[in-house]
Amino acid sequence: METGKIYAVLTGDLIGSSRFRIQQREEVLSHLKESFKEISPDIIASPFVIFRGDSFQGVLSRPDEALNAALIIRASLLSKFKGKRTRLDARIAIGIGTIDYLPPDQAGEGDGEAFRNSGLELDKMKKSEQNLIIRTPWTEINEELRTECALFDALIQRLTKEQAEAIAYQLPKREFLAQDQVIIKEITQQIIAEILNISQPALSQRLKTGGYWAVQAFSERFKMIIQAKVREGNIRLKPYNQVV
Repeated sequence: METGKIYAVLTGDLIGSSRFRIQQREEVLSHLKESFKEISPDIIASPFVIFRGDSFQGVLSRPDEALNAALIIRASLLSKFKGKRTRLDARIAIGIGTIDYLPPDQAGEGDGEAFRNSGLELDKMKKSEQNLIIRTPWTEINEELRTECALFDALIQRLTKEQAEAIAYQLPKREFLAQDQVIIKEITQQIIAEILNISQPALSQRLKTGGYWAVQAFSERFKMIIQAKVREGNIRLKPYNQVV
């Protein structure tokens, strides 16, 4: 762990998991674990762990990638089940800041500014209808992100299974392993359409009605402001292949 470096801690819990029968709980947790694997391992400082049955936490060495990681988890979960009774989503609080203590492979036992920012916000969210929030060390940034997260979360909560599925594949993620076991570094809309067994125009329509353009806009804005703040603090982000 690098002193003074800015990290991102994602703390969350599953929403609606209690609606599933006991025999389905294992499947639900399996989907959650699979969503973690979609996040590039090169930006993970401490692997995601599940605790208290349906809560989870992970640490990223690239804070500017935190929003994308949260979206990968939520879109992946939303794409697995269809119907109000089996809808599966996650409440996620992203905390950005320094870390004082981070034991190997034990994110849940870490401590520091990023952990406190994440944990406090998750506790607050449990009493509200909002399922995504970001807290940073910078007050003026927090004010902007609070409004943007509220609007963005309203969009995510309205996604259909099919829209979430399309967005889940479209989001930037780790290398993709196709059905023929060929590793694909950049997945195109044509490839996604083939995987989903729909036409490319049908995929484009799902992305459009699902508001993927808004997903991209918020993701790019988030990256820009976090990278700018990190630079202001004279803290340089490490390349993906130099994770601490």
